[in-house]
Amino acid sequence: MQSYLLSAAGVIFLSVIVSLLIPEGKLNKTITFVMRLICIVVLIQPVTGIFNISPTDADGNFFDSEYVSAQYSEHQSLQLGLLLEKEFGVKAECSVSVVYEEGQFKTDKVEVALIGADADFIEEIQAYLEKAGYINISVYEKST
Repeated sequence: MQSYLLSAAGVIFLSVIVSLLIPEGKLNKTITFVMRLICIVVLIQPVTGIFNISPTDADGNFFDSEYVSAQYSEHQSLQLGLLLEKEFGVKAECSVSVVYEEGQFKTDKVEVALIGADADFIEEIQAYLEKAGYINISVYEKST
């Protein structure tokens, strides 16, 4: 509170000094208006502190990383399923887990459930995903 009172008194004092030093004319009116505006902003500063709305979450991030990770995971899962169908001609249910660590999104693990494929495709798809840079890969045949 003491720092607020000192800053408010300082701004008002500076406003008075500036208004006394500036010569008469159009520039005087403009500068006086600006100084009054600054005084008003400084004086209402405690009121704006009541409505302190911050876009950060509890971790200090400027967005909801869990929501973005979930959306990114869902999108990556869908796209990986489409890619495997295009490349290998097999239907697959994919689950890509994306996490937010150290300021960036990273793929945590990948699960691919092949529908109606044989063991050759399992090894081939495993190698394909490793080459693509995925980690913690689990490829298996889904029983119907």
